[in-house]
Amino acid sequence: MDYIELADNLVFGSQPGRKDMESLANKGIKTLVNVRSADEEEPDLPPDAEREAAHELGMNFLHIPATADNISDELSAEIHQKLSEARKDGLVYVH
Repeated sequence: MDYIELADNLVFGSQPGRKDMESLANKGIKTLVNVRSADEEEPDLPPDAEREAAHELGMNFLHIPATADNISDELSAEIHQKLSEARKDGLVYVH
């Protein structure tokens, strides 16, 4: 699975499937962050199933839906704060 490194311990990529999540865990990803909104969610791996799979694989999981319609200074600050905290624990994958 390809991803782009944007900063120390912070990478971005596409929606992972279950096998992709296994690969990410093996590559050292500590936290998965899903920023997709409800209308973008992958039907085969909705956030609750993704959370469960992440925990089974030993990863943390955050779901922070962000769209052009709901982005605000407050949401941006929340995302920044949560990513900063997660990066302290290790590699973070955002999709």
